[in-house]
Formats: sequence, structure tokens, C-alpha cells
Amino acid sequence: MTDLGDGRMIKRLLGVGVHRVCAVALLLLGSTALAGMTVLAVRHGQELRGHGAIEAPAVLETAYAGELPRQGRFEANVAYTCYGVSGDGEVSSSVLWDDAWFSQDSFTYNHELARACSVISALAYAESGYYQSGSDTPPYMENALYDLGFDKVETESYRYRSEVVDEVLDVMTQQSDGVAYALAHKDLGESDGVRRELIAVSVRGSYGSEWLSNFNLGEGEAAAAAEALADERSHDHTGYQIAALDILAHLDEWVDEAESRGSEVSILLTGHSRGGAVAGLLASMLDDRAASRADAAVDAAAADATGTDAASAADATDAAASAPRVFAYTFASPRTTLNTRSNDVRYGNIFNIVNPADMVTSVPLESWGYVRYGVDKPLPAVDDAGFSELHASMLAAFTELTGQEDAYDPETKLAIDAAVRELSVSVPTSSDLLTPRGVASVAAACALRINPARILLGHYPSVYIAWMEALPSL
Repeated sequence: MTDLGDGRMIKRLLGVGVHRVCAVALLLLGSTALAGMTVLAVRHGQELRGHGAIEAPAVLETAYAGELPRQGRFEANVAYTCYGVSGDGEVSSSVLWDDAWFSQDSFTYNHELARACSVISALAYAESGYYQSGSDTPPYMENALYDLGFDKVETESYRYRSEVVDEVLDVMTQQSDGVAYALAHKDLGESDGVRRELIAVSVRGSYGSEWLSNFNLGEGEAAAAAEALADERSHDHTGYQIAALDILAHLDEWVDEAESRGSEVSILLTGHSRGGAVAGLLASMLDDRAASRADAAVDAAAADATGTDAASAADATDAAASAPRVFAYTFASPRTTLNTRSNDVRYGNIFNIVNPADMVTSVPLESWGYVRYGVDKPLPAVDDAGFSELHASMLAAFTELTGQEDAYDPETKLAIDAAVRELSVSVPTSSDLLTPRGVASVAAACALRINPARILLGHYPSVYIAWMEALPSL
């Protein structure tokens, strides 16, 4: 009886202990959750008031030590951090720059400009470090663009988009479609009596919660965002469209200021990954606007021919002629639109550099109807003639850039092709992706065809930069 009584007592004590442990655990979890929610609430209040985040770098009044900004054709050594590079990740590139590029035809591919853009798009990631509390990371974007002769650089959008707490808050408040980007201005001077100013935009790729934006296809649900445009753009990827519209509003202010000074304007747009998608979509919006101006000029000219409205014809013609000249170079961009006219001649100034061994450039699937605006410029693929020699040059450029060997495997392209073919059959539409069968099909195809530890190696900016440096052209 004594043994039995002792056993019951032990069980009773164990039961009490378990209940107390569970109660303490729940209390701790509740306290942690409450503390987390409090932190997020405080941060949200700070964001609304514009407090509590790293301030943007001050305008460098003495950036040139009394000298004029660099003009013409020159080379500048640019430092930045790059994904996939060991240590602190810092690398440097010698960037060739020529102001004359932006008075030329933007519909002709310029490999020298594309090379420069591959570095400027990587700078958009590097800038994030400056905006993190306790970081001693320099403002890479400002430093680089001042070295390239820009007299104004603004990266204010990185505030509240570069800290962990902000990324968590964006998920909670459904603000993952936001975007961080740099705006920069350069006075290109006068030529033949025409003053030209350059406005450059470099868009950061997916960062933290912004990864969720890649899945916000929102087909047919973008009407509210599209109201800001003259035409309906519900065929565009909603997540990228919202980000592009955010930049467009800011960009328009800069363009208006330049035009008010009597200048003609050139616009340079670039970005990597999601940043490339947003840059390409933004370029298409500007191209549509220019086409609308041209159409208005044609209609007005027709009215003038009948003698009904000569003044309107002259105004419309001037507006069409003064439309900003848009140069767009994107890298590793996913597909952005269902627009069946995405390769119209009006979008021929958008050049998308894509690595065939980069899975990101294959999604959303082409079989779902998704494409990119403009002209795709594929990098060499493993099944191309003469690939081995080209790849050897790329590997040498990668080692010179990073100080290490590139682990990216070009044969990943074959696995990606097989996975895409399989998914095109098992997940026939983007809507099917959200079903249990769709999720299972994607998981199975990726597990069978793709090495998860290596799939993103061909996506890194360093790979694109090395390819652009190694190739004489595309």
C-alpha cells in the first residue's frame, strides 16, 4: 500500500509540475508576443511620424572639393557589397561612364552602358547596410554616383525598409509591395543649344518581406493602382506595379523640375531581380506615356490639316518631341506582365539581361502567359556553341571581382528547363499554383530537378557583373 500511495503521490506531483511548466511556457510566450507587438506598434508610430530610422546621408556640399562634377567619358572605381562574396562582401569594379550615351538612341543596345548598369543595380542592395542601426557601412550608392558625376542622390526610400523590425511590420500591415530605390541627377550640359539632364533610378531587388511581393500576381485586381495611369494596366504583375507606381510619382517630380529649367530629360532605369522587374515595368509605363503623346500629336496634326486647331497641333507636337528619353537595363528580372503586346516597338528601349541558369528569370511561367516588356538578352547557355571559352572568361572575371571561384553551375539550366516543362503541364495556370495540387507539384518538381543549395547561385549580381565584363557584347 505504501508503494501504491507513493506512486499516486508522484503522479500527482508530476501532474502539478507539468501544468505549472505549461502555464509558465504560455506566460512566457504570451509575454514575448506582447513585447513583440509592442515593439511593432511603437515602430509603426515612429514611421508615421518620420522618427526612429537612420537618416539619409546629408547632401555632400563639398563632394567635389570645389571641382565640377565629372563630365564626359571616364572610368571610376566603385566599391559595394555583393551577395555570395565571403567576408564583409565588399568588392570594387572599374566602371566606364560616358555622358554622351544619353543623347543617343535609347532603342539601340549599348553594352558599355549595360556593364555600368550591372554594377549600379548591385549598389541598390549594398545601400541597405547604411540604413541599419549600429552599422558602420558607408552609403555605397551615394559614394559611387557622386564619383560618376551625379550632383544629387536621394535614397530616402530605404528608411523603414532596411531593418528587421520594419520587414516584420510590413508583413503585419500588408506593405510588402513597397520598394527601396535611389534617385540621382546629373546635368549633362548643352549640346547644339539644347541642355540635357539625366535622372537615374536604381531599384533594389527583393529584401526581407518584399519577397512576398513576388507572389502578388493579382491578375485583374490592380484597378485601384492603375487609376494613377492613363490606361488600364491590370495585365501587369500587381506587386511590381504597385512598386513601380510608387517610384513613378517621385520620378515625375524630378522630371518636372528639370523641364521647368528648359532642359530635355533622359531617364536611366536599372535593377536586379525584383528590382529589375520593377524597373522594366516602370520603363513600360513611361513608354506608354510617350506613345500617348505621339498619338496625340498625330491626331492634332490631322486636325491642323483640316484647319480646325493649329494651336493644339503645335502644342501636341512639342509635347511628343520633349518626352523623356528612356534607357532601361534590367538584370535577372522575373516575368512581369500578361500583356500580349509586350514586345511592341515602343518597348524596344528595355533590355532584359537574363541568365538561362537562373530560375528566377523563368517565373512566373511563360505557359501562364507571362512575359517581360522589351527585349530579352540571354547570357550564354551551357548548350550554346563555344560556351566553354566564354564561360572560362566569365570565371576569370568573377575571380578578379570577388577573389574567389564561382560555384554557379551552368548545367543548372538543363534542370530548370526540365522543371519548367513539368510544371507547365502539372500547373497549367497561375490560379492552379494556389491549390494543394499546385503546391505539391511545385515541391515535387523542385525536389526532383533542382538542388536547393545551388539554385540561386546563378542569380547573384556578381554572376551577372562577371558575365557582362567577360562578354564583348550581347
